[in-house]
Amino acid sequence: MKNNVDMSCDYEINGFTMAIIPFEIEGNLYSKVLEEEGEIYVSLPPIKIIEDSCNFYGSSFEGRKQGTKGISGYTHKPPIVIDPMNDIFFFPTASPTNDNCIWISLHYAYEYKYSASGNTKVMFPNNIMVEFPISKTSYEAQVHRTSLFRAKLQQRVNRKRSNSNRSFVANSGIMYRLRNSKDLQS
Repeated sequence: MKNNVDMSCDYEINGFTMAIIPFEIEGNLYSKVLEEEGEIYVSLPPIKIIEDSCNFYGSSFEGRKQGTKGISGYTHKPPIVIDPMNDIFFFPTASPTNDNCIWISLHYAYEYKYSASGNTKVMFPNNIMVEFPISKTSYEAQVHRTSLFRAKLQQRVNRKRSNSNRSFVANSGIMYRLRNSKDLQS
């Protein structure tokens, strides 16, 4: 990295975010964010960008982790839905508490291959190839886990939508009476 690179002080993950890669300068952890149109350097560690982005889209990172666990049962290296409305899902390459953890967008994760060094090379849509320090087997497992989590979440949402579209009719023969708030307190 060049010494004169401008660093942003914050960043929210969006539909163009492909990966968040940690790097260190003088003992401080920063992030290189890969987007379709280029790179952005951020003066925050990747996990902080993930946490801030979860908050930006209306949840906490801990809440998203609990949601992943509740839907899929995944507790180690859990995929995270950053924004379900915009279909933004990320997965970690290591434990999220590990400073070397890289976060990759499921949307951009599909073209990859084994590298001779035992890592995984990912080809992004903008024709940038990045070699990540994760085995192809582990990378594939994370892609599959995230895809399965995404599918289960979408099934839940779709099932809820179809159930809420049914019309509900009161049982015949039952009379309902509206009570005033004074009657409810007794």
